[in-house]
Parts: sequence; C-alpha cells; structure tokens
Amino acid sequence: MFRNLNVANFLGDRRGAVAIEFVIISIVLIFMIFFISDLVMRQAMVGKLDRVSYSVAGILRERNQLFDEREKLEQRDIEQSLQLAVRMLRDMHTDADLSKLRVRVEEVHFNQPDSLTDTSQTVKLYRTWQAGSGGECQAPQPLNQLTYLSPRGSYGRWVPLYQVSVCLPTISWFTRLTAGLGEEPVMSSFAIVMVR
Repeated sequence: MFRNLNVANFLGDRRGAVAIEFVIISIVLIFMIFFISDLVMRQAMVGKLDRVSYSVAGILRERNQLFDEREKLEQRDIEQSLQLAVRMLRDMHTDADLSKLRVRVEEVHFNQPDSLTDTSQTVKLYRTWQAGSGGECQAPQPLNQLTYLSPRGSYGRWVPLYQVSVCLPTISWFTRLTAGLGEEPVMSSFAIVMVR
C-alpha cells in the first residue's frame, strides 16, 4: 500500500499545488480586503471628526452674536460644545461609542499694544478647557506656541485665538491590534480660529 510513497515522488507530485496556492492566496486576499475596509472606515471617521471640530470652532468664534460679546470662554461653553459635537456625530449615523468623545478647547488672549506702531505680542491669558469622559485629547501643538497665527485687527489689537480638538477612541481593529494591549489609540482632529 505504501510502496510507491517515497520522498522523491511526494516532492515532485504537483497534483495538490493548485489547491494549496488557492488557500494561501485566499487568506492573503481576505486579510487585504479586511485591512483596506478597516482603513476606509477609520479615515471616514477622521473626516467626520474634522467636520465636527471645524463646526464647533466656528460656533465658538462667533462671540458677538452667540455669547453676548464675551470673548473669554467658560466651562459651560465647552460643555455645550461637547453636546453639539455628540449630536452632530450621531446625526452622521456613526457607530462609534460617543460616550468616550472628548473636546478640548484652548484660548489665548493678548495684551493690547500701547500704540499702533507697537508690534510686540505678549500673551495675556492662555487657558485650556476640557469636556467629556474619554482619555487624553491634545492637538499636535499647543495654541500658546502658535501665537504667530494671530493677526492684528483694524484697531491695532491682536485678535484672540481658539483651538478646538475633538478626540474619540478608534474604531479601527487593525490599529488596535498594532498599538499594543494596554493602549487605546485615539483619532483626533483640531481647528484653529480667531474670534470675530
């Protein structure tokens, strides 16, 4: 029964090669499709976070019309921004866990120059506000390091700046697998605006 079975015949026989190649290629293709679809879902969520951060920043910058001309932020402003961000993401039919959404807002105000010829720019107030129950949420660079973005207004004063960061733990399986066991990767987006 096993007389004709030897190593030379076994290695030279190609009858099962197509089936083995099909299985290996199928596994690789399934993994690639999974990875690409996971990447597309992650990028779609980052795009949604971009829209939310820019919209929230646009609302916060309207200090004259929406906040009784009060330029300095309060914690209730940030809580309302978080509620708005949750509502916007929920309206986009996202499947993410929005209970872990976090909003961080930074504000920087400047000392007003003594005269129109005074070009010195000194920070008068820099504060950060946070709302939400997620983990850490930070923009790539703090706003107090980006003061050069503030233009001078028509009356010679430096215009205050706000930076809104919106963070959400990732829904990407691949990112979670590659990040490690103890870490929870975070998707984030930020927008910088000047006060109107």
